[in-house]
Amino acid sequence: MHTKAITIVAALLALPAQGMEIHTCDTQVILSGRVEGNEYRRVEEILSKDPKITTAVLRNSPGGDADTGYRLGELFRDKGIATYVSGYCRSSCSRLFLGGKERYFTEDYPAGNTHVGFHSNYGRDDQIVAGAPSQLKRFIEKHSDGKADPELVDRWVNLRDRKGFAYFYHPQALKRKDGISILLCQGSEPGNQRWTQCEKIAKHDALSMGVITSLDLRRSCDAATLQ
Repeated sequence: MHTKAITIVAALLALPAQGMEIHTCDTQVILSGRVEGNEYRRVEEILSKDPKITTAVLRNSPGGDADTGYRLGELFRDKGIATYVSGYCRSSCSRLFLGGKERYFTEDYPAGNTHVGFHSNYGRDDQIVAGAPSQLKRFIEKHSDGKADPELVDRWVNLRDRKGFAYFYHPQALKRKDGISILLCQGSEPGNQRWTQCEKIAKHDALSMGVITSLDLRRSCDAATLQ
């Protein structure tokens, strides 16, 4: 019995990861969760079968497979798909987001819980992948429509700790008196002390950096079902 249980567990571990949860409603395709690497084929099929889809909503994704992030970002740009961030969208998810021809924050969640997070590409050893910073800088320059500050981009694509991020919040919805809406975190700061311990970037915001293309807030077609 014990041997059988071990065999079943081993078989389950060998199964491929299911990838992001993907569903559609109205004119939107909604992608949530970790990017596992099988999403490109699934999303491409949805877009080819349903031409009324004009928007990709990226919801509460910590990122994941870097190559898929780049490829889906390029797919969205090629097809003129708009992208919305619903909750958080970090790491490889930010590549998907930047791929949008038009890019927006949503009001699905409170502004303090809604952000896009950028850093480098890391291997299984937690080290930056060789050549990743230059590849990522080129991608950001292109997909921010040339607006991203190269100096600031250079800082975040070279963050040594994969827990470090450049966080972009909506510059108006956040309603901070100091006007700050970008944080640069090295990765050693406690998550619940982000606003007190991370570096505040006053020179730019998500719009001036080309992370978003408009300050207008959007709403996901399934927003009423969210907790």
